[in-house]
Amino acid sequence: MRNYPELTDIEWQAVSIALSDAGRHGCTSEEPTGRFGGFLRRVFGRERAQALADPRLEAIRGFVCEARLSRRLPERRVQSLLASGFSRDQIIALAMLAA
Repeated sequence: MRNYPELTDIEWQAVSIALSDAGRHGCTSEEPTGRFGGFLRRVFGRERAQALADPRLEAIRGFVCEARLSRRLPERRVQSLLASGFSRDQIIALAMLAA
């Protein structure tokens, strides 16, 4: 029998938030600044994605969101997932979910 990489319920919620952010806000949690940023928010009504408070969950959110938008493995975010304790199998599974 094959072992599948598991995620906790809260980690699945971070995946869900990431998929939602990819469709609505994009992946950045940075607020556009200055007059031009304020103008863009008023005209387009676009809100920024909210960063998650837990760094482990934010690593999932950023990775899945970017993978969803780019349709590629976001190599620059792999290291933060590894540093957060995720296995390579879990990272591959997250990338596949995002595709």
